[in-house]
Amino acid sequence: MRRLLLVLPLVLIVGCKKDVTQGAVKVTVNYTRFLPGCLRVQARDVESGKELTQDVTELRGTRAQGGTMTVGVAPPTDWGKTVEVRATAFEQACVGDGVVTDSQRVTLVMDAIQDTTLTLQAVDADEDGYVDVSSNGTDCRDDVADINPGVEERCNDRDDNCDGVGDAEHFQLGASCSTSADCHGVYRCDLTDFVQYCETPPSRSVYPDNDRDGHGRLGSEPLIVCNATPEGYTSGPPDDCNDDAFSVHPGIQDRCDGEDTNCDGQLDEDFPQLTQVCTDAFQCAGAYACADDKLGVICVSAATPTAWYPDEDGDGFGAAAGEVRSCVKPAGVWVTNSTDCNDGNARTYPGAPEICDGLDNDCDDQPENAQAVCPGGAAPAWSSRTVTSGGQKHWYSASSWTKGGVWVGGHDDRLAKLVPSATNFSVTSDTGCGASDTQWRAVWADPGNNGRVWLGSEGGKKAHQDVNASGCTQVSDDDKWIFGLTGVRNGGVLTIHGAASPNDTDSATTGQAFAWDGGGTLDYNAANNPLPKVEDVHGISHAHLLLVGGQSGGPRVFRFNPGNSRWESENAEQDTIGAQRLRGVWVVNERVAFAVGDGGTVLRKVNGTTWTRQTFPNNHQLTSVIAFGAGSAYATCANQHIYRYDGQSWTNVYSGDRRYNDITGTGPDDLWVVGNDGRIVRWPAWP
Repeated sequence: MRRLLLVLPLVLIVGCKKDVTQGAVKVTVNYTRFLPGCLRVQARDVESGKELTQDVTELRGTRAQGGTMTVGVAPPTDWGKTVEVRATAFEQACVGDGVVTDSQRVTLVMDAIQDTTLTLQAVDADEDGYVDVSSNGTDCRDDVADINPGVEERCNDRDDNCDGVGDAEHFQLGASCSTSADCHGVYRCDLTDFVQYCETPPSRSVYPDNDRDGHGRLGSEPLIVCNATPEGYTSGPPDDCNDDAFSVHPGIQDRCDGEDTNCDGQLDEDFPQLTQVCTDAFQCAGAYACADDKLGVICVSAATPTAWYPDEDGDGFGAAAGEVRSCVKPAGVWVTNSTDCNDGNARTYPGAPEICDGLDNDCDDQPENAQAVCPGGAAPAWSSRTVTSGGQKHWYSASSWTKGGVWVGGHDDRLAKLVPSATNFSVTSDTGCGASDTQWRAVWADPGNNGRVWLGSEGGKKAHQDVNASGCTQVSDDDKWIFGLTGVRNGGVLTIHGAASPNDTDSATTGQAFAWDGGGTLDYNAANNPLPKVEDVHGISHAHLLLVGGQSGGPRVFRFNPGNSRWESENAEQDTIGAQRLRGVWVVNERVAFAVGDGGTVLRKVNGTTWTRQTFPNNHQLTSVIAFGAGSAYATCANQHIYRYDGQSWTNVYSGDRRYNDITGTGPDDLWVVGNDGRIVRWPAWP
């Protein structure tokens, strides 16, 4: 049998002398200027013709310089003494004839190693692993590394793979071709990337567009066209997630419709409210739903809103004109009926008892039956009397504590008192807490203490007197001018609030307001809380206490802040341009108040915050006001008139012959007006 040729380092052969019987050959193969892809080494017995062959594919060296390898040949013992060794180099694999061969004959010497050298020369100038054809290789352009039989032919007008076939033949250049059923042309070379392509007229991709919205069906295969776009196709992108709906495609505004309108994979993503509860325009709980135009959301509730009507006068009956529909009762005083014929008068509502005020109280369009409800059965009227003692002195202030119970303060230390059981006023002077020249400018009768009257004078005296007492008790005297008094209780504790001034002058810091515990403690407004001249004070609680006055002709209204005991402006001078100094104020409730003053100034507040100026028939100086609702008020003036407001307008209801300074009463059927020269006017009749 044949033995394979041993290709081993010589040292190994030398170290194995027991295997060397008739001699061996050390063959050194030099390959220059190229690096074979495969090297075949052969040994042939010249005598018998027997051969041994070994192919070597892992060769050392470089393509530029070449290299050397050494092999040992140990012929079989049945060979003769003469051996021919041959080396053949191949470009890639040991297939075919090879490119270069060299051989030598060697005579073997028993137990000796003979040396021989074989030299293989070829040219691989571009070092691409292929030998130049001049060296029996296959590289047709050995000066260009990317031209050789191992490369793929490119459409670049040269024989890249050295097969001798030109581009025109290889790529069928000029032959007819088609890229689609609509695009026909001929094969050409693309000189940018050197590939064959079919040159046709300009082509484009079009996609099915069933809904004609310019967007192709999502995921559809393109149709290549070179002519007009076929019917039912578009050159737009294939991104339409619903090709049957014109209003659905990318780029369109997302609509609230439960569909993926803009094909972004989400439903109604621009309307996150759809997952939220809501309150509709009527404050009814509901859930958001898509609006009819699908461009927004609306709050939809199954609840039926209640019709609410404002009850400004708190009598339980509302005004139809102010209807509000809501599932939640609005803030303030609201009721569910709308039958009040005057929502500004708490004594006027359907079924109300008629009182002697000359008005329609029960909303039957008829005033009261005087015979049934008026004193003595007579028609109500304003009637005047002179009430005095020791001369016609002026009455400055009056206060009622109950129906038919009145205190009046006046000129030269005079007080007048009418108790419910009496028919005439009793007048006293020099009552023990003043002097003959004391002017009682402010009085307030306490309805919570059987009519005890609290007094303030022009000279700063502060006093009180019980109904059954024969004289008054002076508590304080600080030389202030006191123009108004009112009392309020907090937790059963009475505090008297007053409007005062060091004198009767007018400046930005003339006014003073005080809180009095009825004893020896008086707290005036702080120095950092300055006030102009103030003329009157009134309130129903510490939280709804107003102080009015003015300076340089302008009105000023201040509200007491019980949290810090400061008087804070309500900015009436900004809201009522043209109004003048205020002389009187009356608080009806937490929302409604009136203030009057010079130049026919009448201010009204009905929403708890904003003052508005009302039209008045003249520019008289108004001295005082009393009100029983937003539509029921009375005012006095220095020009001998009494005015009434009925919710629509102010009218003159009485003209006398003296200046009137103050008005008091417990209701529209119990009014008292006091003025100069002892005048006291009564409505609806004297007792």
